[in-house]
Amino acid sequence: MRYKNTYITIEKSLFEDLEKSINKHNLHYSKDDPNKIMMDKAVFFIDYIRYQRSFRKDEITNGGYIRIPSKFLNIYLQKELRKYKDFLIGHNYIKTIPYSKDESKSYGYLVSFSGTKKSNEESLEEYSAYEFLSQTYETFLSKSLEKHAKIEHKKSVADKSTKHLTKWLNAESIQINRERAITFIDHSKDLSMEQKTSYSYSVNKIWFGCWYYLRSTNDNRLHSNLTNLPSELRKFVSHKTQNLVSLDIKSSQPFLLAGVFNLILLEETEKVAYLKSGLRSQDVKNQFSSVMNSISLEPSVIAGLQHYINLVCNQDIYNYIASNLNSNFIEKLKDEKGYVDKVYSPTTNRKEEKHFKDLRGYCKVLTLEYMYSSAENTEKRLNEINQVLPDAVNKFIYEFKYCKELEIPKRQGKKRRTKRQREKIQKTKKLFAKFLQQLEAFIMLDIITKELSKQNLKMFMATIHDSIIVTSGNEKEVELFMKKKVFEILGLEPEIKWEYW
Repeated sequence: MRYKNTYITIEKSLFEDLEKSINKHNLHYSKDDPNKIMMDKAVFFIDYIRYQRSFRKDEITNGGYIRIPSKFLNIYLQKELRKYKDFLIGHNYIKTIPYSKDESKSYGYLVSFSGTKKSNEESLEEYSAYEFLSQTYETFLSKSLEKHAKIEHKKSVADKSTKHLTKWLNAESIQINRERAITFIDHSKDLSMEQKTSYSYSVNKIWFGCWYYLRSTNDNRLHSNLTNLPSELRKFVSHKTQNLVSLDIKSSQPFLLAGVFNLILLEETEKVAYLKSGLRSQDVKNQFSSVMNSISLEPSVIAGLQHYINLVCNQDIYNYIASNLNSNFIEKLKDEKGYVDKVYSPTTNRKEEKHFKDLRGYCKVLTLEYMYSSAENTEKRLNEINQVLPDAVNKFIYEFKYCKELEIPKRQGKKRRTKRQREKIQKTKKLFAKFLQQLEAFIMLDIITKELSKQNLKMFMATIHDSIIVTSGNEKEVELFMKKKVFEILGLEPEIKWEYW
């Protein structure tokens, strides 16, 4: 029996090298010696690191490591984590970074095997499905993974609330042209070898039918193979030979914020309460209530919120911001290719130098960074956004990130904020981002796609956060439905963008 949760793909060179290392290691041990290394466990360990990096991209550290709790790894490896970790590190298959007891962080892991490739021009390795040598261990592993999934209620929560979407997340409904996708990856001059390996991993998971999905408690979004598939590879994905098209709201999160402001101005308290009911996190709900209670609809506030709504709905907010940035600030961004600045990368979880062809693209990244940054962040580029947006909008965003611990100085003489105070500030900093993400998920997953599915049970439908994916030919019907429902919810009509895969 082939267990879906342990369906592993592995590069030919890695498999052969690992097999050789294990055989050499085991040569001097008797059959039942506890020091022997089991191929199944070593392959699973490596694949599990890649799997965790694939769907937890926002949690990857600066060096590319992903932290994984030892308690789970010890279960899957049958209390032999240390042995397999030492072996794989010693043979340069993986690297680790230490755990941090003070910050409650687990060990970080990175697959470091580089194979025999010497340049980006060389072909990628062939992949194959790994066949477990021990059916007993495979059965144990499958049950352990499934038990862990049930404990965290990940799949069950996703199925319970979004069965209309998860029913399509399988090999029968979604296919990928593996040959064309791998050829594209292989010949790309823009991808590093690490990126090529990561892209190939995503392709192989779909091609071999290894589908996963979960409804995150953090952002309430539906995460799956599709959400973690690089956008460049979408053109190789289809539904039973039918081409796909994705539809999303233009400037989605700024638009949703404008919708909330519109309901506030119209004093639509019941609709605001309805949106609040769709927020998954109690912390976000409480902060939203606190912010709403602090709003006073004075003339200046009304004018500021209305101005923002107009920018989002009747203009292009990113072009507006670009045209109102300080000229000296813009001059410092210019280079021969357009504009360049160090911006946060969700892939590497750090700031990296990035080039932009035009100011609009830069301002889009800058606006989202401003919305998601700490209330204490005083970087010049974020202050530039602060100067452009209406005061009422800045105040709303600040209040969402505020906690009383911010009033305590970072350092006063030899004293500094306590660990608990720092954690509270860090936690509160993320509430506004969670608010927008959970609001978006509620509207897209629990309202629009669910009602659309009831109208047409046989219509294929998937999502990538703020995008709805359907087969080509259904896009007009979906666009009209999206506009209608969003207007009913927020009182504003969105502009819908199409992207053919």
